[in-house]
Amino acid sequence: MSMVGRKDWVQADLRCMMCGRIIGRLVGPLPPGDPDRRSLTGRPPQFAAFRPADSRVPAVRLMGGEQFRCTTCGGAVIMDELETFSTYADIDDEQEDRPRRGRPPKPWRRTPAPPTWFETLGIAG
Repeated sequence: MSMVGRKDWVQADLRCMMCGRIIGRLVGPLPPGDPDRRSLTGRPPQFAAFRPADSRVPAVRLMGGEQFRCTTCGGAVIMDELETFSTYADIDDEQEDRPRRGRPPKPWRRTPAPPTWFETLGIAG
């Protein structure tokens, strides 16, 4: 049972094998289908973009055959911490403007403030 507007993704950090720095993150969509049968074991995930760790550098779309190297020491990199996550479509504002279901709430009534002890004693000035 899939939720409407849900998109499943896979991401993995790229870590340098020489200095241990994270150089960026690979991101790609998961194929649609049963979540139990589309596990990531057995076949490599398909990534669509590379997002560098340096926030000043924009993300790059992958074309295939890219070879990544560490930007600091030039060492080889390895995929680390492969994980999946989901995103959902934005909620339509028209649905929020609809009237609420059910009985409307009772109007709020302000009760008069109880007299203070000065007023009950008759010594209020």
